[in-house]
Amino acid sequence: MPNPITKQDGTTTEALFAHTLPNAPTLKTVCLKVTYDPGAFTSRHRHGNAFVTAVVLSGSLESAVNDEEPKTFNAGDSWTENPGDIHSVSRNASQTQPAEFIATFIAPVDQEEFVIFDCLACKIAKDVK
Repeated sequence: MPNPITKQDGTTTEALFAHTLPNAPTLKTVCLKVTYDPGAFTSRHRHGNAFVTAVVLSGSLESAVNDEEPKTFNAGDSWTENPGDIHSVSRNASQTQPAEFIATFIAPVDQEEFVIFDCLACKIAKDVK
């Protein structure tokens, strides 16, 4: 099965895998690889009912959850996000080098969206076909 890849505004997202957990059949794990071009970012968003772990593969990222101050994460660094958290900052820390990270979600099996934007313009844009 080919891995879906999306490209938007300097961000490339590749779905790596999704598996139901055999010892917890109401949950699944989903893994995405995200590449930010220099200066790229993802607008404020949340990850539904998923618990998230992220690890930086290359480059540097700035990330913040809820009302925290942004922190810089370099290759090998990781962070977590709890269900319901708002990912308030997610961006490449560099204007000249790309950055890449892996995001792994533990989510209910019926969850289909993993990056949910709450802004009004995003909701309107999502409804346009």
